[in-house]
Amino acid sequence: MHKWRTVMLASLALTSGTALAATLGPAAGAAAFDPCSAVSQGRLRYTPGGATRLVFAISSAYTSNYVTVTECVKKGRSWTKVTETPGRAGTNGFARPGKKREGDGKSPTGSFTFTEAFGVADPGTRLHYRTLRSSGDCWGATPGQSHYNDYYSGDCGASDENLSSLMALGPYRQAAVIDYNRPRAVAGYGSAIFFHVGGRTPTAGCISIEETPLRGIIRSLAPGDRMIMGPSSELFRS
Repeated sequence: MHKWRTVMLASLALTSGTALAATLGPAAGAAAFDPCSAVSQGRLRYTPGGATRLVFAISSAYTSNYVTVTECVKKGRSWTKVTETPGRAGTNGFARPGKKREGDGKSPTGSFTFTEAFGVADPGTRLHYRTLRSSGDCWGATPGQSHYNDYYSGDCGASDENLSSLMALGPYRQAAVIDYNRPRAVAGYGSAIFFHVGGRTPTAGCISIEETPLRGIIRSLAPGDRMIMGPSSELFRS
């Protein structure tokens, strides 16, 4: 992992106990919009695929890193809201579709599957779950390496993510992998995009919310469920 990303995640883990609502004030306006109803109305620009649950991370604009995270479940032909919570995206907001690049501090825009998760202990998810150890769990973030944007075990490279260390700091106590630029990663297009613990400060490109709601969402997910993320105007037709 790049040093600035490590510092950012460590800072997130050590953030003081300031009230979350105050920290995430700009997200409050977006909470009135119900993406689940919008999907039922056929207004979503992206396909939900075979998902039975969708997790939306919606900002007010490409430049905003405040998001409202909403979980929707499919019931028949309709989608119903399950949970909603404030969260944060990349420090520089969202990249436009297809424009995300390594180290730009932006979250990717689009619809991405969930297939796996990791952290301190399996909360009961149907995703493939990896319980992290105290050391030796890594995620490749170095373009050109064989394990770019994938898990590997051993000594973590200087530019790669040390999952074990970041679990100890807090952000990776629970995390689901957002399948951006996976499984066939294009070098330099971005790596290590996760849905992880946080919600108080911007990320390096991930989506973060507080741990309790995150555990609940991860517990409900199954392979093929999706994270749909970006500004509302990009994700939905008016």
